[in-house]
Amino acid sequence: MKKINWFVCFWLIGIFTLQSQNLALHIDGKDNNVRTGIGFLQAPWTLEAWIKGDDTSWKETEVIFGGGEYSTFSQADNYPLVVKEGKLYSMQARLGSDHWLDDKWHHVALVCDERRMALYVDGVLEASRDTAVTIIPGAIGVSETSESVFGGFMDEVRVWKTALSEETIRQWKNCPLAHTHAAYDHLVAYYNFDAGIDDTALNWVGSGYHSYHLRNGRVDYTGKAPLAHTVANDNEQFVDYQGKQRLFNARSIESEWDVEQGGRDAQIMKLRIITQGKAQPLKLEHLMLDLSGTERLADIAAIHVYYTGQTARSKRRELLATATAQSEISIVLPAEKQMLMAEGANYILVTADLKDNARMGNKIRIRVADFTLIGNRITPEEKEPSVFQYVTANSRTHPDVFRVLQWNIWHGGRHVPLEGRRRIIELLKASQADIITMQEGYGFQEEIASALGYQLQTPSPTDNLCLFSRYPLEKQPTSSSFCSNPAIVRVDAKRSLLVDACWVRYADNPDYTGSFADVCHDPAVWVAEDSTLSMVDTQKMLELDLAPVLKRQEMPVILGGDFNSCSHLDWTQKTAHLHGGHGPVAFPTSRFLAERGYKDSFREVHPDELARPEGTFAGIYGQLDFSRIDFIYYKGNKQIRAVQSKIIQTSPEIDDIWASDHSAVMTTFVWK
Repeated sequence: MKKINWFVCFWLIGIFTLQSQNLALHIDGKDNNVRTGIGFLQAPWTLEAWIKGDDTSWKETEVIFGGGEYSTFSQADNYPLVVKEGKLYSMQARLGSDHWLDDKWHHVALVCDERRMALYVDGVLEASRDTAVTIIPGAIGVSETSESVFGGFMDEVRVWKTALSEETIRQWKNCPLAHTHAAYDHLVAYYNFDAGIDDTALNWVGSGYHSYHLRNGRVDYTGKAPLAHTVANDNEQFVDYQGKQRLFNARSIESEWDVEQGGRDAQIMKLRIITQGKAQPLKLEHLMLDLSGTERLADIAAIHVYYTGQTARSKRRELLATATAQSEISIVLPAEKQMLMAEGANYILVTADLKDNARMGNKIRIRVADFTLIGNRITPEEKEPSVFQYVTANSRTHPDVFRVLQWNIWHGGRHVPLEGRRRIIELLKASQADIITMQEGYGFQEEIASALGYQLQTPSPTDNLCLFSRYPLEKQPTSSSFCSNPAIVRVDAKRSLLVDACWVRYADNPDYTGSFADVCHDPAVWVAEDSTLSMVDTQKMLELDLAPVLKRQEMPVILGGDFNSCSHLDWTQKTAHLHGGHGPVAFPTSRFLAERGYKDSFREVHPDELARPEGTFAGIYGQLDFSRIDFIYYKGNKQIRAVQSKIIQTSPEIDDIWASDHSAVMTTFVWK
């Protein structure tokens, strides 16, 4: 038997441990659905990727960059870069290469400035044309159907909001990006896949709402086919980074979730630090917290800082420090708490304990002003949140307060196959909603009710509509179980509500009245379509389902629903620029409800449609984030009043992906 040289073994293990693992994404050519969510990109822009086909046989069209779901618009190309009959091609620009693609690795890039588009293969100009187009790069390897799914491998996917030069493309194509790249500030998305992919993969420059983290799924969302996955990259032309650890970037990401009075360990913000390389790792030594944006420091009982691992959903929590609230807090970490940075993402979480008497409506904001890595002071990049955190009342300890959450969970939560349903339950629990109106339960509602410990009313365990409540429910007759699910909610011995979880029909011409606003549309068509579909269903619900109950007993009414139509309160003259130039638009369903005395709780609390223009469909796609079609309407102003309302569009776990194509709406009511 030969002697084993253990020193050499350990030395080799150390070398392999320090080396970066270069992975590539494998897409099956059949069913994989990998979505970025990136919406309209107007010139200038650049798309880049390394690609390798499974073989030399190509379908008629295979997508490299596509639009993804809901991406058919006349003003944009949702097939900006594809393999068409074996050759690279850009659809709307009608720009293509003359060379047939083989089964080897090739770097491809499509560049558009305001006047010209250029197609590059391996850093060499293949074709150009004097034109410029707007694109939707909402997915990679797929657009909307299985027929055009890419079959092969992708790596180093980069999306830029600038036109890169030929020299820059050649300079950076064979190595990872670094913050020293001249166009770094114009980088929209960067996916290198080296951390692998489960149901999501990190966009290294993403943060907050519209982070553009990859969502891994299936075209057939009901199927069981293997998802896109990562494999070892055998691209010999690409040289991964092997030097001592360096900082790629650091992003400050703030939560948009409100914080309860008396809440403990409420997530306030995360600092995401991304590094490249493993040798001589960087060490976190100091954090400077800025609380100047907090309205009243006395609302905060304590602040905690944790290291939480390398993924947004990591359960790891290592307490680094606890502090009392001050306008500025300098946290010098003792030697045993100084964290060595792992290669890739590292998350630092800041949480707060709120006092029981924290004032409702006060803003809570904590930022990382700067931090120190081995003596180097760094200011993180940050993006203002879409909405801020405020103190809200705890309905469990305030009997005059209750919360209603409205959410369409998208085909039973199956579009994020691995953890989508768990995310939905986590969100519902975090919301602390007392009453939940839901659409598209489709077989998930009983599991939700069990997880929450709430009462459930639904036509059947596999049906569309669901109503959950921590108060007792009394089912009421309905004229259409698919559209209307009414119940009396007995809040206590003296107070009751009539609540209807509803869904109404949408127009097919165009889809989801107003949600797919195209520049070529005629709003008069929307109004006509709504008048025969959405408004008819709403009128039937009020007259056939609710009116008989109210005739027997007067009580406040709450309608939580997916109305599949927009609001005349949003689409006004001053917001026309947000809605494809259309406005004002007299959407008939919202006008009908207003005429019947129902208040739109979100717009009542936030009456300025320009200051708060958020949408509920579909925030996971950048081209569809401007339309409110989910509402909490209410009537009974002498008994209840909306005091807070928010469109929830980010997960409670900061920097995680969203599990539905609809945002949620939550309104806090008080009994008068």
